[in-house]
Amino acid sequence: MLAHARALLTSTPEGATQYVDASLNDADTIVREAAKTLDFERPVALMLLGIMGHVEKHDEARAIVAALVDRLPSGSYLAMSDGTSTSAAVVESHRQYNESGAVPYHLRSPGEIEEFFNGLDLVEPGVVPFTQWRPEEAPAYVDGYCGVGRKP
Repeated sequence: MLAHARALLTSTPEGATQYVDASLNDADTIVREAAKTLDFERPVALMLLGIMGHVEKHDEARAIVAALVDRLPSGSYLAMSDGTSTSAAVVESHRQYNESGAVPYHLRSPGEIEEFFNGLDLVEPGVVPFTQWRPEEAPAYVDGYCGVGRKP
């Protein structure tokens, strides 16, 4: 995967890209490597999109996000989305998926998703179902929540 990422991610004068090969549990390495491309003297955006569901224990997932956000400069943003346990059909499909031998994915409640934003100023409309961010463009309901928060 690393070789594939390096082949696809090329930088141009208009923008730089980088792939960080590190464990999500290693906030220091992630930020140190990202600082080779990003200026951490200015606000940056941390996007955790569909990834925290791969961390089984909610307390561990919250600690990972908190450690990453803690290392961001003031004014930075956290954008986050993950699958939620709001539909019995989705809960059952994820149970079957997790038993299939695939990399497990753990659904969280909307309240648990909101906890990732503790200490941040939520951007409107807050932590809501995916389809409430751009309702005029939204497809049918998708079982997941998202939000954006700004670090004071």
